[in-house]
Amino acid sequence: MRALILAAAFVLCACGGTTTATATPVAAPLAREAGGWVELDPQPVTIAGERLDPTCSDAPGADPAFKFWARRGASNNVVVFFDGGGACWDNLTCSVPRLATGRGEEDGFYKAELIPGDDPNAMSGIFDLDNPRNPVRDWSFVFVPYCTGDVHSGSNTASYTDPDTGEAFKIEHRGADNFRVVLEWMRENFAGPDQILVAGSSAGAYGAATHYARIRDTFPSGRALMLGDAGQGVTTRDFLNVRNASWGYQLPENVFGADGAITADEDIVGMLAAHYPNDRFAQYTTAQDITQTAFYALMGTPRACRAWTQKMTADLSRRQEAGNFRSYVAGGQSHTILRSPLFYSQRSGGAAFADWFAAALSADGEDWSNRACRNCTRPPEHCQF
Repeated sequence: MRALILAAAFVLCACGGTTTATATPVAAPLAREAGGWVELDPQPVTIAGERLDPTCSDAPGADPAFKFWARRGASNNVVVFFDGGGACWDNLTCSVPRLATGRGEEDGFYKAELIPGDDPNAMSGIFDLDNPRNPVRDWSFVFVPYCTGDVHSGSNTASYTDPDTGEAFKIEHRGADNFRVVLEWMRENFAGPDQILVAGSSAGAYGAATHYARIRDTFPSGRALMLGDAGQGVTTRDFLNVRNASWGYQLPENVFGADGAITADEDIVGMLAAHYPNDRFAQYTTAQDITQTAFYALMGTPRACRAWTQKMTADLSRRQEAGNFRSYVAGGQSHTILRSPLFYSQRSGGAAFADWFAAALSADGEDWSNRACRNCTRPPEHCQF
């Protein structure tokens, strides 16, 4: 069992309008001219009568300071990107954080603080702003880092006990609260983008989905695309209750209803597509994504390598029935593409991913269709889950 846990930890970390009650800006304003990345330090603010203090997890040994990045592009289009980095929800997973100093073989189930690799200046894919094949190279960006263990979607302080030491500790699952503060800053700095891309990788794919309605309701004009990278919503039914209890999962009522927290992860993107029929929704994954598979195993799923691929495929088929949803499935076990050089080299179903991505953003959507590798859904011969 310990070998399985260590293997999972290694794999997993490879991986409506409101107004503030004060006139104080959330963070420094963004210059009106196009420029480079700016690191922003958000301050505590009151939004809709609730005081929000941006924070990372505050796990033992972790720095609780939260910040985000932004840049002004030459066009009037905006990318809102949610970064990834694992998740935690119980005594075991939350007691093994990923820290900036590293932990050797036990590298952590979730990113508990901001680390040097969070800086978007060092990323490739859509963050390679000098590549002519990058269709968002001249867009403005808001980069939301991840350090709360709750897929950007929690609003709760949870108590846990380290299973090895018996010591009690708390985790600030405040990803949803953090983004409410970032969104208020966006309201102060952007007005009526012509086009919006809401995207995220891994845990960030869930954040893109749970916050899409808030972003769209804040900026209702122009065209919009939501793209989830390597976050397919393959979870167990038991996990839904654990998720809600640990994280205080937040889903907006205008899409998911007053009891939205009972919405299963596999249904969120489909419900968004139905609620916003004039917007576009998309997902990317590999057929045997090893990181997503490892999380499914941690949720107690036997033979997770086979089970994850089977459920992913079935769920994706249902989403594809919507006229404004498309997917791109590649072969192999790699995890995420938007931050990686793989963005420019991946091909599947007869199309390069970069071209498929550009078609999804295009005005007419020509050549934006479901793409998938052929005969690629068999589980790998050697899989530890």
